[in-house]
Amino acid sequence: MNSEVPTRRRRSPDEALERATSDYLRVSRGAHLYASEDEHQRAEQAAWDRLETARDQSERAPAR
Repeated sequence: MNSEVPTRRRRSPDEALERATSDYLRVSRGAHLYASEDEHQRAEQAAWDRLETARDQSERAPAR
């Protein structure tokens, strides 16, 4: 049985960092889209945590 769901290609550490940066900026600039300030702060903190993790992984990755 083939579900025909495409699989995602694993991102390189640099691609993951670029995506995490973009996601963080989108959340940070989109405060008006959240139901409350608390909800926005939680989303921004989660995005920041993902950005820091991606940055750490990118720095540890071997240079190409």
